[in-house]
Amino acid sequence: MSRWLRYFHAGRCQGEVAAPTRLPTGRLAFCFWLKRFGLGALLWALALLAACGGGSSPSSSSQQPLAAGQQVLVFPNVGTKDISTLDPAQGPDANSALAVSMLYSGLVRTTADLSVVPDQATWQVSPDQRVYTFHLKPGITFSDGTPITAQTYVFTLTRQLLPEVKSPIASFFEGFIVGAAEVAAGKSRTLSGVRALDNQTLQITLTQPTPFFLEVLTNPLFDPLNAVLVQKYGQANWTSQAAGNAVGTGPFMVKSWQHNVKMVLVPNPHYYGPKPRLREVDMLFVSDPATAFKAYEARQYSFIWNIPPDELGRARQMPGFVQRSLLQTDLLFFYTHKPPFDKTAVRQAFAYAIDKKTLAHAIFKDAVLPANTIIPPGMPGYQANYAGLPYDRAEARRLLQSVYPDIRTMPPVVFTYPSSQVSQSEAAALQQMWQSALGLQVRLQGMDLTTYNDELSKHLVQMGFIQWTADFPDPYDWLTLNLTSGSPNNNGEWSNPQFDRLVAQAEKESGEARLRTYNEAERVAIEDVGWLPLDHQALAAVIPPWLHGLTLNGLGLYFGDWSAVYLLQH
Repeated sequence: MSRWLRYFHAGRCQGEVAAPTRLPTGRLAFCFWLKRFGLGALLWALALLAACGGGSSPSSSSQQPLAAGQQVLVFPNVGTKDISTLDPAQGPDANSALAVSMLYSGLVRTTADLSVVPDQATWQVSPDQRVYTFHLKPGITFSDGTPITAQTYVFTLTRQLLPEVKSPIASFFEGFIVGAAEVAAGKSRTLSGVRALDNQTLQITLTQPTPFFLEVLTNPLFDPLNAVLVQKYGQANWTSQAAGNAVGTGPFMVKSWQHNVKMVLVPNPHYYGPKPRLREVDMLFVSDPATAFKAYEARQYSFIWNIPPDELGRARQMPGFVQRSLLQTDLLFFYTHKPPFDKTAVRQAFAYAIDKKTLAHAIFKDAVLPANTIIPPGMPGYQANYAGLPYDRAEARRLLQSVYPDIRTMPPVVFTYPSSQVSQSEAAALQQMWQSALGLQVRLQGMDLTTYNDELSKHLVQMGFIQWTADFPDPYDWLTLNLTSGSPNNNGEWSNPQFDRLVAQAEKESGEARLRTYNEAERVAIEDVGWLPLDHQALAAVIPPWLHGLTLNGLGLYFGDWSAVYLLQH
């Protein structure tokens, strides 16, 4: 479920595909992508990027920064009624992650090209690739001045795994660490693989070499938490006291939080990095993207993003329009423990009934790529030539009737979705395709994202929608994390022993052999319809020339370290 909205950086949109790892740029990058993913995927990404506007960094000779007292960014948080959680352990949804990224920081961070670089620490890796030793920079504190030490990280990484915290993601992201399984199972309250050698030296020992471990560390789950605050207000309630308290070490802190209206953030006076130039960020919650776009047209926001397809024509005419391909896939899932979706043939029938090319053209105005795969273009392990389950009305009807010869005996089907991520026109188009191919009337049920995520957590969604964006560029993040039997992210509770065996095998391999095994696992997941991929998305935004420093990349909005974000006279 869209866990982290994607607060990484790429320079102004200039037609290049966002690189998922430390890769060459310019002419070398063009050759790399062409050889690795083929001309079709490359041309699609370039076509999306061709719509980019003039960027968001106007000439300083013609426009000067506003006075310090006027530097207030009005930030529309499009697609939500409120922040669902500020606790990184709870896997914040896409919109909540925007605030999380401003309040927290950690050992490492991600740069413009998604490379991992030091933030609060530098590191050394042992010859066997299992022991990571981090050396903390001096002078790092929470926003109230409380020092950060290696012990702070020991507390945080242990706390995230504790059974009473009920984290849906900690076991998967920290599962590589020695002792993590024991803490998660309640057998120990000491995470043996994480040690403070002294105040400035943290050592993390893994159960096996994990080539993407540094990328995993960019997840806010690993950012230090204030033990005093957690212990004072309790594991479940401490983030509700965020206003005026020191929850993290990031560039901002919460000044006020008016639920269902807005959150006001101000610079952290103790931030160790380059200081923000903004005096204040007013994050306004707006659940409907179409409403948000109209509000931007009325000059109520400093910029606008998550622009709905129906508004793209007007948006493209605005100064600062930009569109970027994302490392993101929109998917459907089915709850597999109750009829009718406990039968593979029924799930396959719904898949074969969807005309993804028509969806991309008629609904998204060709701003997305029809998805045959779960893993999107630009990710290691992307299968460009895999056809998946193609549109086939006759096969769809045959499969459904193999289980329900009389479809009147089939239980009613409800498609539940977050209205901020699935437009009414897209939902209606899917409904019509199922009606036409299968002879079924599927009931539509849209809701706000916070309510939807609550329904997901309780497994109350019969057929639902998932928008997944890369936490880090590796198949583990897409397949193992979401579709392994028993995974908290496995919303349909889909289980396939062959899939489980393959992903477990992949984690014992390396290089191309590992990716080939993940390819096989992905094909199992698609053909057994653990997930049904619909499209690979792009993000459209209007970043006006008077807003400096905000950009897009393959993971969405990115503000850098915030020191370069400021408003210009206009």
